[in-house]
Amino acid sequence: MKISHVICVVIMLVSTSSLFGQTKSDSLLIKETALNYIEGLWTNNYERMEKAIHPELAKRVIRKDDKGNYRLSNMGYSELLFYTKTLTPKDEKPEEPFKADVIIFDIASDIATIKITQNKYSFFDYVQLGKINGEWKMINWLWANTK
Repeated sequence: MKISHVICVVIMLVSTSSLFGQTKSDSLLIKETALNYIEGLWTNNYERMEKAIHPELAKRVIRKDDKGNYRLSNMGYSELLFYTKTLTPKDEKPEEPFKADVIIFDIASDIATIKITQNKYSFFDYVQLGKINGEWKMINWLWANTK
């Protein structure tokens, strides 16, 4: 009887182990990282962007050319920082203040998956983050246009 109790406890611990990796603090830090990225882009704030992203990031989008062929387009760290400094955003909704939403899909161990939406650009982001040296950094993106 005691062995069955031990087995049940072990099964419960193993099946809920991903919950132990997620803390309220991690959720807040992940959201802060995401907002540093999207608000940094909107306000041309290079420092906020740099704080949010990993130097080895990969930001990808699937594009369709004039002939109807699809291809994967990649952006890296330096290009994203360049756009952050130089982009003059086309305000999709000038009558509304900037608003961003971050949905956290999963946090497990030192990785997380999120979605970022906002009301000013015509795109959304799916992002994977990693916790490196105690800081959450955005590493992998797949984004899409909403038009």
